[in-house]
Amino acid sequence: MSNRPAAVAALLTGLVLVQAGLSQGTAKNSPAAKNSLGSPAAVQPSPLLSAQPLPTLPDPYNLGLSTTSQKLQRLQQQLSGQKQLSADQKKQLESLRQNIASLSAQQKDVLGQIDRLENQIAGLQNQKLKLEQTIRAAIADLAQTKTQVSRTSEQVARLQADVRQLLELLYRERSGQYLRLINQANSLSDLVIRARYANMSGQHNVAVIEELRSQRLSLQAQQAEQAAQTAQLQDLRAQQLAQLTKLRDARSQQQALVARLQQTQAGKQALALQTQAQQALTAQSINSLVGNIVSERSRIEQDRRRRIEAERVRRAEELRRIREAQERARQEAARLAAIREAQRQEALRQAALQRAQAQAAAQASAAAEQRASQQRAAANAQEQASLRTRASQIQAQQQQASIELAPLPPASGPLGFPLPGGVVVANFSVSVPWTVISAPEGSQAVAAQGGNVLAVTNYASLGWVVLIEHSASLATAYIGLDAPSVDVGARVVRGQALGTIGGSPVFGAGRMAFQVNRIAADNSRQAVPPTF
Repeated sequence: MSNRPAAVAALLTGLVLVQAGLSQGTAKNSPAAKNSLGSPAAVQPSPLLSAQPLPTLPDPYNLGLSTTSQKLQRLQQQLSGQKQLSADQKKQLESLRQNIASLSAQQKDVLGQIDRLENQIAGLQNQKLKLEQTIRAAIADLAQTKTQVSRTSEQVARLQADVRQLLELLYRERSGQYLRLINQANSLSDLVIRARYANMSGQHNVAVIEELRSQRLSLQAQQAEQAAQTAQLQDLRAQQLAQLTKLRDARSQQQALVARLQQTQAGKQALALQTQAQQALTAQSINSLVGNIVSERSRIEQDRRRRIEAERVRRAEELRRIREAQERARQEAARLAAIREAQRQEALRQAALQRAQAQAAAQASAAAEQRASQQRAAANAQEQASLRTRASQIQAQQQQASIELAPLPPASGPLGFPLPGGVVVANFSVSVPWTVISAPEGSQAVAAQGGNVLAVTNYASLGWVVLIEHSASLATAYIGLDAPSVDVGARVVRGQALGTIGGSPVFGAGRMAFQVNRIAADNSRQAVPPTF
């Protein structure tokens, strides 16, 4: 590693070189193409080579790096090696440019079509990922709406039982109860009190009916929302199917064009030149990708925390509403108990006054009241159980949000191997600042250490790229995945699966690239060899 600069050259042109550098097959002989392949500005020495020496600091991540007091001497020795490396890369890119310029117009046209199809496939992959995230969000919203519909249905059932009992009482007693209550008054003040309580009972009955009407309207609105969300989910699934069809057609066209080129020796040479050019630009693409994401990690982390905080506030508000509903249900249960006791006392009094016949009628009425009260109590108990279940779910979600809001622990110890059962086929080097690992097709890449997922992106030449931040000064990139299994903003643990390998045409099937990046306080980044 004596020829490697202390910091990789300031983030180069970005992944747009991979996406657009080879996509214009007929424009590869233009002056712009010559400058992009042969210009000495393609590789620049790092500005850190002229920096003042820093005080000696320990290596907190055990990455095998020298202390800062030793860097100055080493960087001075590497300056000449970096200049030689820049010259070699310039010659290599100039040779590739001349070879591409010698291709026939037909070969250039086919290569251009292949590049356009690669860009189209990458765009479809990104659209597919966004569509899958939208579908997952729609499924979550639909589940929440179903829970609300179930809870509102239980409330409507309870209120319907109350109204049914009220109507039965009104039909059975009609206006006799009110007149009997008024006639039993012993004085004017007693009459006023009895009339007041009779009016309060009537107002309560009206309030029960109004609440039933309101809850039924709410239930209808929730059911309509559920139907709309179901239709939206079906439409999203149809869009997903159409995207998969487009993706399959694009891949078929790409494979047909590649097979067409491979039928002739000249076509094979054209494909070989294209592959060499992609490999020459891959290092610049990966450095630009990782560097851009690292420079944006503060904004990404702020957005992630803002989303988690908003979700926490929403869940706290829902938990407050559930507790209020539980309190209302408790008060309703107490009111029903008081009513049952009053009815029992009234039944006893009526039994003493009306003797045997009145006693039989009162017992029948009490039995009916008891059955209705039991039904209401059962409905109330079911509603309380549903509220307790939802409160437990929200508390668990709050605990998960607290875990995700907790800061990342300081990284310690060596990184884990990112591909269980795999072998290293290309080691980290000066010109290739990553490690290529091979394993059987279908193998899963895993997180080398716990952290937050900063980016999940697809590119035509690189496949899927997952970037994980392990601490404020350490991040790893997993390049060449075929199907990622994590989303942006997720908190992963050491050894958690990130996705299957084999998604990069540059690295090939059954392979992936792994890169370790050390990040300074000013967000400058340096790729370092892994410690496994």
